[in-house]
Amino acid sequence: MSDPQVLRTLLLSNGLQVTIHDVSRHYFGGYWRLRMEARCPVPLSAAGIADPSRLEELRCRLGDPVLFVGSLEQMAVPPDQVEQARAALEQRLLAQVIPLLEHTDFAAHFVTKQYQQKLKRPLRGIPCLT
Repeated sequence: MSDPQVLRTLLLSNGLQVTIHDVSRHYFGGYWRLRMEARCPVPLSAAGIADPSRLEELRCRLGDPVLFVGSLEQMAVPPDQVEQARAALEQRLLAQVIPLLEHTDFAAHFVTKQYQQKLKRPLRGIPCLT
């Protein structure tokens, strides 16, 4: 598949919306690289930040919403096993990532972690790469 295919969209109990994408592609000689992604835009409002100046700093550094992407992949899947492996990979992704995203404190922890990582990155001397 050349373009990501949306498999399903889930609305979680904490108000976040997750979209499951199949971004699998042909690998070589008939073999496939299967990859499933869970994409979840996390709005800064869901992080529960009350301080307007902190909220503006986060919005400036991270944008709003902050995109979470979790993925699982399997390499070199033979053509006759693609559908079975794809279904198993999707089920594993749902079982592993959805409970994490559904946790009540996920948004606050995720936004804080992304902000800390953003602060650690050097500028690399190029303003557009901050």
